[in-house]
Amino acid sequence: MDVSQLSENSLKLKIKKTNLIVNPTGKTPKTEGDAVIATIPDADIDRVKDYRVFINSTGEYEVGGLKISCVKEDGGFMFIFNSDGKEIAMVDASTLSKIPADKVRECAIALINADIEIPENVITAMEPRAIVLYGEKAKSAAQSLGKSVSSSTKVSIAEDKLPEETAVYLLS
Repeated sequence: MDVSQLSENSLKLKIKKTNLIVNPTGKTPKTEGDAVIATIPDADIDRVKDYRVFINSTGEYEVGGLKISCVKEDGGFMFIFNSDGKEIAMVDASTLSKIPADKVRECAIALINADIEIPENVITAMEPRAIVLYGEKAKSAAQSLGKSVSSSTKVSIAEDKLPEETAVYLLS
């Protein structure tokens, strides 16, 4: 999986051979994608060329062999991407903070938009082997997790070679 930041809260995810563009805005450079995922009301889908699917509500989707589930969680969305039996979760910290720890799904990789401080008990319940943080409070969230973090505009994680201990990556 490759994750790169296109603009402040806009991402490009490449999982298997599928390109997903998350929350494109007017500041997002024009780019190609197989699907557009919007968790914000003012997503600018005109910034994405050649997309086949626009996902902005709950449901089960499949794009290029990648299974995508979107569930509504207390005012926000949580996306689960299933890649070769490994689950990748994408969620805003503000949504994550409203989910009781006993209701959180486990995942191999967690992509978290740190729009607020991240509740550590929920992260622990997810049991991710890799955490990718982005957003306004990403640096402070990384520090609160107590892990050494390297900052980059792109993160590549091999789903079949996940680290033994939880690794934290910071998109900037």
